[in-house]
Amino acid sequence: MKRLSECLKLFLLMMKIGLFTFGGGYAMISLLSRELVEKRKYIDDDEFMDVVAIAESTPGPIAINMATYIGYKRLGILGSLFATLGLVIPSFVILYVISLFFDSFMSYDIVRRAFKGIQVAVVYLILSAGIRMLKKMKKSPLPILLCSSVILAMITLSILSISFSSILYILIGGAIGLTAYLIKGARRIGR
Repeated sequence: MKRLSECLKLFLLMMKIGLFTFGGGYAMISLLSRELVEKRKYIDDDEFMDVVAIAESTPGPIAINMATYIGYKRLGILGSLFATLGLVIPSFVILYVISLFFDSFMSYDIVRRAFKGIQVAVVYLILSAGIRMLKKMKKSPLPILLCSSVILAMITLSILSISFSSILYILIGGAIGLTAYLIKGARRIGR
């Protein structure tokens, strides 16, 4: 009974996050960090950064992957089910209701203007999550070099209107990180 109660609490927490976050998974990162790391201490900052990296590089939406991981870590398979459903249900219901009335809904000028305001808020949420993660990033040479290189590459390619998949940034960063780890391990063995 206690396990079911904990699953329900996790479900309601994820439902709150899913209900009050606009802009998709990246916009949810900031709220997930505040709720899971700062308030409830389910995981620490380092593990949160690792979960973000793993959730981003695995198939599926980042927030759903994170909810599934947190649910599984806290309460096993049942926890992952409750956490994932809690995060998904609000978006599903809202999108379903909007889809029923979308054309007539968007014909109102006030609604179009509200969506423009929401777009600005979403950009802020994503940017604040990125800045928060940047502050928490380990300040060793490799992460700083990788982060700087990706930012520079993204800005340069955007200015030059060259399309480059964000997946490639992730794969290249992962390959460089793995290579650095293997080199560091080989040096330890060689001593």
